[in-house]
Amino acid sequence: MQNIRTILVATDLSEFAGRAGTRAAMLCASLNWNSVELLNVKESGLPNALGLVLKKTPATAEAALVERVMRELRLICNLLQDNYGVRCAPTVKFGRPEEEIVARADELAAKLTVIGAHGGNFFTDLFLGNTADKLARMSKTPLLLVKNQTTEPYRRVLVPVDFSENSRRAAQMALEIAPDAHITFLHVFDVVLEEQMQYLNAAHDTIHDYHVKAAEDARLDLNEFIVGLQTGREADHRPGRHALFRTVAFGHPGHVIYDHAKSIKADLIVMGKHGRSRFEELLLGSVSRHVIEQCFCDVLIVTGPVQLA
Repeated sequence: MQNIRTILVATDLSEFAGRAGTRAAMLCASLNWNSVELLNVKESGLPNALGLVLKKTPATAEAALVERVMRELRLICNLLQDNYGVRCAPTVKFGRPEEEIVARADELAAKLTVIGAHGGNFFTDLFLGNTADKLARMSKTPLLLVKNQTTEPYRRVLVPVDFSENSRRAAQMALEIAPDAHITFLHVFDVVLEEQMQYLNAAHDTIHDYHVKAAEDARLDLNEFIVGLQTGREADHRPGRHALFRTVAFGHPGHVIYDHAKSIKADLIVMGKHGRSRFEELLLGSVSRHVIEQCFCDVLIVTGPVQLA
């Protein structure tokens, strides 16, 4: 089972979900993973409601609905198979969308769950107001939000780093799914303590010295972080073809990440969900939401252990 590498695509059959399917098939083909599964989730009460309107039994209404959805999913699967040479299978489930998506990803031991997003919002038919934050909290599988249609592999990837374990996992995932990309590791060092020092009217020299030392410590930590990643990949015999860059910046993480992604024209941001402490966990949760809502490019949220190929 460890050699099976499946991508789960949650789809509501919309244009934006179509973008997610295309990206998933491209990744599956380029990385030589095994297959893509298209999952459509219908609310559990829908057959009853349709049965009442159509004057049919719930079982009959459900069977008709599944047949219709499966027909549409098979058409998409055939298109992805023809265009990208990947195996693709359709599935329909009934229940709460986020619960069914997470359960199916676990069942498949999927390496990646992919969903389509329009701007900062998920298509409402699929998520019914749920946020990426909720789905990411529930999932053990990395979650890729696809915002843009493209026919190109990821070329410019931004990886915000806070030196947590999930941050390391996110960096590993970035190296794996974007093997030919320019990857920029970005660490945003603490703005909160400096603001409090200013609030308490600390001497300018004291604030300056703190700023300089914090920046230098951040650079050393980031360099050590990247060396650790490269050493790990060498030990696993997975040489990369990446061009690696590193940046340390001062400010509020969400804003700095957005500005830096814009400046390098990133087509993907890969980030871990949680920080090292309870405070950082809350902060990074807020940062994740800001990035998901504001950034124009695809976003990959890594929430648990990454089992690399």
